[in-house]
Amino acid sequence: MRKTINLSKARNAGRQHRAKKAVNKLKSSFEGEVKISQELNEVLWNRGATKPPRKIELKVVETTGVTTLYPVEGYDDLETDNNEGDEVEEEPEQAEEETQSSEKIDYNELVDNNVSDVKQAVSSLEAPDFEALLEAEEKNKDRKTLKEWIESQ
Repeated sequence: MRKTINLSKARNAGRQHRAKKAVNKLKSSFEGEVKISQELNEVLWNRGATKPPRKIELKVVETTGVTTLYPVEGYDDLETDNNEGDEVEEEPEQAEEETQSSEKIDYNELVDNNVSDVKQAVSSLEAPDFEALLEAEEKNKDRKTLKEWIESQ
């Protein structure tokens, strides 16, 4: 169910209490236990405590004894959002990127990090090209400690 709530009365509260007053107004508009989704909370507090929106359109989801409120524009994403499925899909993509990156490594970007990160990244590579890495380091930051470490490898 969709519902529009007028929150302009929250402006009658003290300046720093307006967003909290808007939250309380939303909760008092419904009976029973009311939960406000994180997305709706972000919409209410987006412009700070002093300037909550004057009106808000909601998607109301009622389950056993609990009414949950979502902002209309963000609710459609919640129905199809499956966090476990997203993580499973990202892992193969990351694995593909890692295999591609091992074939073609941009050592210039790699040496932009701090020394310990560079060492860790190079250690995780299967067959790093130390000559290209040393050349990239000399072109970029030319750090003595990193150059000595690369030469010792």
